[in-house]
Amino acid sequence: MVRIFVLILMSIAFVATSSTASLSQDRLVREAYAMSHTPTGRPFRDTKFNEKTLAFFTKDLEIAKATMAIAPEREDSYVWLGRRHGYLGELPQAIEVFTEGLEIFPDSYKLYRYRGRHLARNYQFEDAIKDYKKAAELLEDEPDSYEPNGIANGLDLTLSTFKQNIPYYLGQTSMAVGDYETVISAMDEAIHVPVLFAYMEELVPVTFWKYMAWRKLGEHQLAETELVKVPSEYPLIENYTYHAALNYLKGKYERDDFLKSADILGKYAVAMKDHFEGNNEAAIKIWNEITDASPRGFWPAEAELMMINK
Repeated sequence: MVRIFVLILMSIAFVATSSTASLSQDRLVREAYAMSHTPTGRPFRDTKFNEKTLAFFTKDLEIAKATMAIAPEREDSYVWLGRRHGYLGELPQAIEVFTEGLEIFPDSYKLYRYRGRHLARNYQFEDAIKDYKKAAELLEDEPDSYEPNGIANGLDLTLSTFKQNIPYYLGQTSMAVGDYETVISAMDEAIHVPVLFAYMEELVPVTFWKYMAWRKLGEHQLAETELVKVPSEYPLIENYTYHAALNYLKGKYERDDFLKSADILGKYAVAMKDHFEGNNEAAIKIWNEITDASPRGFWPAEAELMMINK
């Protein structure tokens, strides 16, 4: 009876704090809600979904809220509620949920990992990097485990682990602050995890970001060496767009032909190659186009625009 009473009080407290987001005293949460524009001044827009996708994400969010009401003492209640806010583009709400979870579970590498990801998506790069480093520190002496997919891939297989994803996202986010040495060292750590059946799935995006970092450092030959590690054809389960972008960087596609079918990541790859080849006018045009196309911009392009404007 006492346990039930405590859980009810915790549930009431969670609902109360969730309904007063703007009153939060946590700096990260306040700054998350205060963000209304990308770093280059584009106003945020609501994320648009088709009817079926919106219904799916909305139902999942309601399930996560109900789970929180029943089990507010569980770490995973905060993990999934925050992630499901994130799928709907509700980044400040997600950051708030993870922050509330960390008040109860201060040693949760999972909550630091997910808050870091959402902070990065919300352009709070430095704080995201701090969270990733804290997550890595907390996980260092713990056994690794697979990180459950929030959105299933084509085979409904979980491919990556926490010890892969935490350094991977640390490295990726370090691109935004111009710390290219960390990009390389973190990506090297992300690939040195013995999940053999998914090795190529991890190698493809790791190679993409290492290529970008080496080029930024002026180590063009090392960048080209990275590309050789990835076969031009491979039966991937995920990361098709990264693979297509790598093939473009290898010279497998003509620039204008590739742009016609490229997704936002592929267009970013084209812009980066333009930039590395000294055609900044073309690069800036594409960076602007792809950040304009997204409701909250595209943070890799935003980061490049900020750096080139300096």
